[in-house]
Amino acid sequence: MTARHLNRMCQSKEQLSAEQLLRIVLDTIPLRVFWKDLDLNFLGANQKLLDDIGFNSLDDLIGESDYAIFETPEEAEPKRDDDREVIQSGEAKLDIEEALPIQGKRLKWLRTNKVPMKMPDGKIIGVLGTYQDITAEVEYRQLIERQALIDPLTELANRRNLQNQILESEYTLAGLLFIDLDRFKHINDTLGHSVGDILLQTIAKRFQDIADTNDAMLARLGGDEFSIFKTFDDHSKIKDTLESIAKSIINVLNKPIHLGHHVVSIGASIGITTINGHNKSTKDGFTEADLAMYSAKINGRNNYRFYTEDLGVSAKRLHNLYSYLHHAIANNELYLVYQPQFNATNTLIGAEALVRWNNPKLGQVSPDEFIPIAEESGMIHELGEWVIREALDTLVSWKSWLALNPDFKLAVNVSSKQLEHRNLTSYIKNNLSDRGLNAKHVEIEITESLLLEQKTYGMASMDELKEIGVNIAIDDFGTGYSSLSYLATLPLNKLKVDRSFVSGLHTNDTNKKLVETMINLASGLGLNVIAEGVETLDEKHALESLGCTEFQGFLFSKPISAIKFERQYLHKDI
Repeated sequence: MTARHLNRMCQSKEQLSAEQLLRIVLDTIPLRVFWKDLDLNFLGANQKLLDDIGFNSLDDLIGESDYAIFETPEEAEPKRDDDREVIQSGEAKLDIEEALPIQGKRLKWLRTNKVPMKMPDGKIIGVLGTYQDITAEVEYRQLIERQALIDPLTELANRRNLQNQILESEYTLAGLLFIDLDRFKHINDTLGHSVGDILLQTIAKRFQDIADTNDAMLARLGGDEFSIFKTFDDHSKIKDTLESIAKSIINVLNKPIHLGHHVVSIGASIGITTINGHNKSTKDGFTEADLAMYSAKINGRNNYRFYTEDLGVSAKRLHNLYSYLHHAIANNELYLVYQPQFNATNTLIGAEALVRWNNPKLGQVSPDEFIPIAEESGMIHELGEWVIREALDTLVSWKSWLALNPDFKLAVNVSSKQLEHRNLTSYIKNNLSDRGLNAKHVEIEITESLLLEQKTYGMASMDELKEIGVNIAIDDFGTGYSSLSYLATLPLNKLKVDRSFVSGLHTNDTNKKLVETMINLASGLGLNVIAEGVETLDEKHALESLGCTEFQGFLFSKPISAIKFERQYLHKDI
């Protein structure tokens, strides 16, 4: 606006001076405006700026510097540095995003532009600044960023936040704990997800107290997994401190948790590793802590493990087993083999179907490795149903032979976890019906030690199976701890003497007495007895002398494919 324009406007009936009109313009525009001299002292400003910085009048500001506005020199200096840069360079400095921390006022965020004030001859006499209030924009952006770093359920740091802290914090060494809750899925499934969410929030508060006590960071990684990150300036007592934190976590979870009308108990499997402050690899740290946690879980749960190189090898395999087993059925990696069973005259009386797993990357995996994993992870239900279907499909191909051998039974192992689900009987019944098979040709083997854990549910399922004509055998008999006390109440057809009693039986008097007691007990209860793991004629003769008349083991045959079984024992021309 030129002087001529101002004069014309001032000639209106209000007779405003040029200075008054300029003030009106400055106070009207939707920007904060100020200007300073070469000493960085204020020469002027509009009312919006005065309101923001808490000055009552312009006279109070003129002649003052930023030191009079801000509480500390550290807050004022960045503004003065920008002013100096503009004056010294003669160039504008635009789009400066900065905070306006005024004591007693809500924090504002600004987008500031500063340009040099020049005389007509180009001489710089000060700096002119304008800024726009972008508080709403910045706070919204911060909210989005916070949501990206905070777990919404527990309001703890999330995995990304933890990764940032590991990479950005200054430390010589750090400890990382991975915490996986034991039995959370069962609580979530039985009491509902809303109760599960409250449980996670309650546990988060307990963990936060532990983290605060140890000056550590707590994060929720997702689901029922948490992590604690603790930095150290040196190597002294790092293991003791991390071990103390792990023990505190386990102890605090051992206390019952009240959730409304429900009281629950829950444990945790904890993996611990250390991170070098020079490398700061979140990938390696997360992997090591995760592997150590899996090792703790598979070794009894509710405990902790430190990562070691030896553990890394075995735990990594364990981790791979978990991952690959999920896809084993879909990828046709599982198959069944059949081990024949004979009576004292070497007549074929049955067979046991045994599941095997051949993975392209891991090779042949022992059932002793993958069955416990399937049990712990819940995959045992899908795996168990596949075994039942596959075994019954094999029986279908033997139908004509079964018609001539009505006493033949195919034994299938069933996990105690499967017995918990009351649909097991209907599943077996439907699959028998679909294939036109008689239930008398099927024998379910249930491991004694596992049955003891779920006796109530197991009894109900066993009764239902017995009603539809399925035979029931107790596998690994003699390895449990209360066998005799409840044996008479179970709807059994057969006891299977564990191989640990059979091996070297002819030279072990103690085992002879134990096996004789088992056989006499079974006879008194009207049950058949079969011995597994028979590998020598001496063992077979010793068993026969004790009254055992059914056998299974390498002496007769190793487990073989269905086709080989048919060729060798069913005399089918295939």
